[in-house]
Amino acid sequence: MTFQSRITSKLNIPYALTYGRRKRLKITLDDNGRVLAYAPKRLTIREIESFIEQHEDWIRKAQVKMASSPSIPYCDETEQRRRAKEIKMWASAFLAGYDGKKPTRISVRNMSSRWGSCSTSGNISLSVYLLDVEEELREYVFIHELSHLYQMNHSPLLWNKVAEKCPNYKECRKRLRNYRLPKKPF
Repeated sequence: MTFQSRITSKLNIPYALTYGRRKRLKITLDDNGRVLAYAPKRLTIREIESFIEQHEDWIRKAQVKMASSPSIPYCDETEQRRRAKEIKMWASAFLAGYDGKKPTRISVRNMSSRWGSCSTSGNISLSVYLLDVEEELREYVFIHELSHLYQMNHSPLLWNKVAEKCPNYKECRKRLRNYRLPKKPF
């Protein structure tokens, strides 16, 4: 993916632009707070810059939040494999003392937007970056995903199930939001 470095004409917002086969324009921030624009080929620079400038408040707020959040460094594939083994051992030890439904399978992946997930077939995926947070937060994420084995949505029933095993889940959830998962470098 090739990015062009640019600056918007009116508000002087620096951004990196790449065109691709997309239906919509998307802006996001990289791990350093730089604005990245992913644009469909049909859009003009003027349209792209107008969109970026319309979202200046969101960009500034996200950059401030990012600057105050603990940054987790990206790890390469070798380190990811090592972490996957460690997390699987940790999860197995956790499940040995757990008295609820057990997952069909546990996988550990490099996820850049979530800490864990649970499929309808009972497979749980955990982020390799769970080793970068406190044990209490790691347990909360795993309990949350295990609770999806009972309730596959985020209704009050799910949160009641989470609260059974993690009474302080609200505080854990809030603390976990302070961390930023790294994105793969370009």
